[in-house]
Amino acid sequence: MRQSTISRLFGQSPFPMLKEHMAKVKECLDQIRPMMNAFTDYEGTREKEYARQIMKIEHEVDKIKNNIRDHLPKSIFLPVDRRDLLALLSAQDEIADVCEDLAVLVTIRVTKVHPGLKEALDEYVDKSLEAAYLGVSIISELDKMLASSFGGKEAEKVIQMIDRVSFLEWEADKKQYKLAQRLFELEDEIAPVDIMMWFEIFKVIGNIANSAEKMAKRLRTFFMSH
Repeated sequence: MRQSTISRLFGQSPFPMLKEHMAKVKECLDQIRPMMNAFTDYEGTREKEYARQIMKIEHEVDKIKNNIRDHLPKSIFLPVDRRDLLALLSAQDEIADVCEDLAVLVTIRVTKVHPGLKEALDEYVDKSLEAAYLGVSIISELDKMLASSFGGKEAEKVIQMIDRVSFLEWEADKKQYKLAQRLFELEDEIAPVDIMMWFEIFKVIGNIANSAEKMAKRLRTFFMSH
């Protein structure tokens, strides 16, 4: 049976796959807290198990991303600009990439966490994850956004969530700054190579929140065109 004119015009909506992609990104995020717990508590090689899981999931994330890109015809009718949709997809994907970056860092070298850093580090990880998980929640609202044509009360709700992600990213930045200050206060008690490693780990943890903010800002463009 030949495809109908309407089917050819509208095609298969990419939005369900966009949500599937974000659900898989969330699986990467779900490994971060237990991995960091194992890493800072020196639980043998358990952090490597979580890291391997992140790497495996990130590969699955990439496959979904490529599938969306490969099956998004230029002629498809979309309620948003095709370029904006692909930019959002890339921003979502970046969150998983950063999770993998952190997984690599915590497995390439045994890096002891000074007791004076642990509480602040835990708070920093949690704040960065809070921003990322809110990003996941925003994407779960896609169906409602589409149903409301990116307007009305649903739009107001999502824009508030987007603003909240930016606020959480700002809070994460403040925690990163305080951690860096504390690290220098303890520099006489920490090996120089450990200090270098911690700065890199701090940066990558912060990139989880940065990537979530970038994704949220990409989504904001959906509302600007309506």
